[in-house]
Amino acid sequence: MSWVLVLEADPGDPARKVAGLPLALRLGMDAQAAGASGVVLSAQLAHLEPLFADPRFKLPILDTVPEGNQQIVIGASSVVHRGLFRAIREAGVASIDLREEPFEHDPAWGFTAFTVVDAATHRRAERALFRALRKPQDGWTSRYLNRYISLFFSRWLVKTPLRPNQVSVGILGIGIAGAVIAARGGYWDLLIGAFLFQAQSVLDGCDGEMSRITYRGSLMGEWLDTVGDDLTNYGFFAGSAWGLYSSSGHFVYLVAGVVTVVCGLIASGLEYRYLYRIGSGDLLKYPLSQSTSSGEGLMAYIGPLFKRDTFVFLTLLAAIAGQVGPMLVVFCLGAVGILISVLSTELRLARERSRR
Repeated sequence: MSWVLVLEADPGDPARKVAGLPLALRLGMDAQAAGASGVVLSAQLAHLEPLFADPRFKLPILDTVPEGNQQIVIGASSVVHRGLFRAIREAGVASIDLREEPFEHDPAWGFTAFTVVDAATHRRAERALFRALRKPQDGWTSRYLNRYISLFFSRWLVKTPLRPNQVSVGILGIGIAGAVIAARGGYWDLLIGAFLFQAQSVLDGCDGEMSRITYRGSLMGEWLDTVGDDLTNYGFFAGSAWGLYSSSGHFVYLVAGVVTVVCGLIASGLEYRYLYRIGSGDLLKYPLSQSTSSGEGLMAYIGPLFKRDTFVFLTLLAAIAGQVGPMLVVFCLGAVGILISVLSTELRLARERSRR
């Protein structure tokens, strides 16, 4: 059944911006993502209608709740977890007034809805919203290191005119710079290149965090993120391989680099073809990525080692120890293994399609 979000006046200022969006508009965007058919502004809030003249917001602003529609009522200066309204609907709750009847919702890194009324609650709201951007599928390095840094920068970036896609391009530039420097060879060049490789991996979370918290996600953004990561990976592998070969003369590094990049490009091409077919640019939707991120048994423990955040961080540690060469050989073996897994996945998908 259709439902609408009803915003009522409360002690706070619904036009106040928190994490890049006015509070009332954020609630409207949350409702839109949860399948609402419209938003009703109480008579005291009619002056807020211009806030919703935003291209991201597609729902109609209604004067009253249409007959037969269910409703979720909340104060217009409230901050809620982005999944709260969807959870209410999935629980089968017909109508609810969250001002009088809080709904129990306990996702990972969730929080209880509250009203923003002053500077203290404004800071609390920003912390809660950004903390809720963490992902259960984050690898070890992202969970315990990268996310702390990327969320810090994202909290600043959403207050600037920059858009997530622009940030994606800037982050790619950092990764390419690392590859170019690594290609010069020598300890310090490889170390600086590995540091920029790690910096790109850390900041890579910012564009996604910005898009989720400001509802600016797009298909182009997904592809920019996915392709940017791959270009950075292959650029660093190729650059470090050439740098190691030119500085040491050991042909094995050049071979390892070529094998790594070629295997990676073939695997990525197959993954991209699948993503294009399903209308997505999110690599996590490729069946191989899903299986490695939700592994059971032994894979649940060793799976994080195969995640990008962890192997990039290990590359930096190897560069500090002057051991980028051995790491490149490890990358080579890993690239072959990933290609085999992708080919196996493609064969499985082909058999599934043939049985339909």
